[in-house]
Amino acid sequence: MAPHARQVAAVLDKLAAKPATIYATGHGPLVRYGLKELTDAYRTWASQQKQRDLSVALIYASAYGNTAILAQAIAQGITKAGVAVEAINAEAADPAQIEAAVKQAAGLIFGSPTLGGHAPTQIQTALGIALAAADTSKLVGVFGSYGWSGEAIDWLETKFRDGGYRFGFATLRAKFKPTDALLKTCEEAGTDFAQALKQTKRTRQPKATGATAARDEQALGRIIGSLGVLTARQGEVYSGMLASWVSQATFNPPGLTVAVAKERAVESLLHRGSDFVLNLLAEGQHLSPMKHFLKPFGPGEDRFAGIEWEAATNGCPILKSALAYLECRVENRLECGDHWLIYAIAQRGQVLRPTDLTAVHTASPGLTINGPVGNSRVSRKQLPLNCHKLSCDRHN
Repeated sequence: MAPHARQVAAVLDKLAAKPATIYATGHGPLVRYGLKELTDAYRTWASQQKQRDLSVALIYASAYGNTAILAQAIAQGITKAGVAVEAINAEAADPAQIEAAVKQAAGLIFGSPTLGGHAPTQIQTALGIALAAADTSKLVGVFGSYGWSGEAIDWLETKFRDGGYRFGFATLRAKFKPTDALLKTCEEAGTDFAQALKQTKRTRQPKATGATAARDEQALGRIIGSLGVLTARQGEVYSGMLASWVSQATFNPPGLTVAVAKERAVESLLHRGSDFVLNLLAEGQHLSPMKHFLKPFGPGEDRFAGIEWEAATNGCPILKSALAYLECRVENRLECGDHWLIYAIAQRGQVLRPTDLTAVHTASPGLTINGPVGNSRVSRKQLPLNCHKLSCDRHN
């Protein structure tokens, strides 16, 4: 509900004046208990949206619901990257609300269906308000759905290009009902859009002079971990990332934890009950897969193009260059600052290169492989022998 934080806050104010005894939602079970805790949680979430420095105005209309589905996927990608988004249905919003959102936002995203070869009147009006109120420094994006043509999407894109605006992602189009793969592309486009806004803000801010990393960050950067590639699949959607914050967590059941940055594309495939494969990389053979998964990928781009892999039992990719792999299922996840800590149970696995050593890494202060800045330094050294003696056969 993050894109609708303003509406949520209005409902919470009504509930404060006249508390409810039961919540009867239109899309789920009746809620009779814990109403205060749930209400307080929604107020906290809505407040967090208002406190974010950057925001995006996502303005759309939807004839048959398909454009609205695209809007929700884009909004999800924006919010997971730490940027607020206000979703406005132009068919129900008044001009003053649209103008206020446009002036406040650092970025604008417009979505429209095509009706009779044109955009709905409400979108045409909203675009006129936006072009009059927004300067060309704002980042923009365009998306939409159509049945036979799609002129409205082209019209929106042309208006912004003629106005001299910069685009945060390539225009997104859905013919009839959007597929799961396209929705994942929309989510990734939203994340890229948010990251571009954050980068622009950092560029405009004056740089601190003589700043050095704090001593605790320098010490934290000395922690080493196994270097691997986490791969996941959900239906027809595949994704993967370079993982370095990996640790064994439990003996019984055999469990591990892996930290995943919130803005990672693969994050949305790692909820409870989801499957993934952890491919551990071999020392001396790690550079090629490391460089491949560190490079930036465009929304919807195939992460495994040029990579040799085969499907695991759970359907996720096993890299043929891996030292070993573990097929895992997500048991739990914990929100930790700018990362999610994923706890998973290893269900099966195999060592593919018995004589090789595991590639490990030490992170430069303030930089991580899992995060948006992939500048971690890979260490060529293994742990000292006395450290290995502390582990038992199950570690080996």
